[in-house]
Amino acid sequence: MQTSSTAAARSSVNLIRSSHTWTEAESAAGFVLRYLTPMRRLLIKTLGSEQEADQALRILLTHLVSAGFGEHRKGHLRDYLAKAVRSCAKARLTERGDLDEDAINQQCAALTPDSKKWLLLWRDGLLERAWRALERQEHQDRSRPLYTILWTSTINSKVTPDELAQLVEGKTGTRPDQSQLQQLKLEAKAAFAQLLADEVVETLHTADKVSVKNEINRLGIGSAFHGLNVEAKEPS
Repeated sequence: MQTSSTAAARSSVNLIRSSHTWTEAESAAGFVLRYLTPMRRLLIKTLGSEQEADQALRILLTHLVSAGFGEHRKGHLRDYLAKAVRSCAKARLTERGDLDEDAINQQCAALTPDSKKWLLLWRDGLLERAWRALERQEHQDRSRPLYTILWTSTINSKVTPDELAQLVEGKTGTRPDQSQLQQLKLEAKAAFAQLLADEVVETLHTADKVSVKNEINRLGIGSAFHGLNVEAKEPS
């Protein structure tokens, strides 16, 4: 029988479980590769094609390989990357040679760290990374199909308990009752929220409770933590 302490542990999230931030990355280019998707999407919107976006990213990654983060290794990674996207977009437009400086500046005017478009793309990128991490966990341990349960419940709010139980049975060979299913759903939500918190930490300069909470609020992802026991314990 599951104790109350075990149940609480499985519904808890430590906002600062991870203390590894982007400023500690050994390879700037290697670390930034994690976030190509939001950068590429923004560059496609700005430059008008996938090919042009990829050429701009080539400029950025070449710079990171040779120079790293340099003196810019501070603050929020999303701010650094927004400025980097602007810089490489301007470099690509200059490289093409078909626009003057004023036209280039105008085309890149919306590429700012506080751009709503960038914040939405960045938020979606972190959410996608958390989903993929939860999916990998499930592949490693088929007995706990937390990704399947949470993803199915998220994309189909009308899924019935019987349908979810059938999915779990298909993954594990055991059909949970309604109480067990609710506990699995809570565990899945907590596991996803923990992975999302870890993602946020890695994009900050300072991994403390206030910084993480502020970033969660800034990105509008607080709903992922609703109904959970949210803590902030320093990594041991």
